[in-house]
Amino acid sequence: MNKTIEYLSSHQSDTPSHWRENALWRRDNDDWLRYAQFITLQVMKSMDEQGVTQKQLAERIGCTQQYVSNLLKGSTNMTLETIARLEKALNIDIVRSKLTYVSGYSLETSNNPHYINEEMPPYGDTRD
Repeated sequence: MNKTIEYLSSHQSDTPSHWRENALWRRDNDDWLRYAQFITLQVMKSMDEQGVTQKQLAERIGCTQQYVSNLLKGSTNMTLETIARLEKALNIDIVRSKLTYVSGYSLETSNNPHYINEEMPPYGDTRD
């Protein structure tokens, strides 16, 4: 037997590779994966600048260190709640500044619920 074939055969994995399925999954989920990677880079940069460990971040956002590790791999589809917790825990702005004005939504009035079928109060009116 050829030495190369012999070498490859001796180092062959007993379990099948899923590289094709993984590659197709990454291609099909490319849109949100890019967002997740962007957020991950922002979080990792802030952690590095502040000297925050994964364990410390986990304590701040109320989860396990393993969950933070999965988040930092950049392949976890984060909820808005998770992103908000990360922002608060690290005192950073990832999404919040983008929400300053969205068709009638304002951070200053975000504590005052507004329903589509309800007339909007004048700006600054708290309707107590």
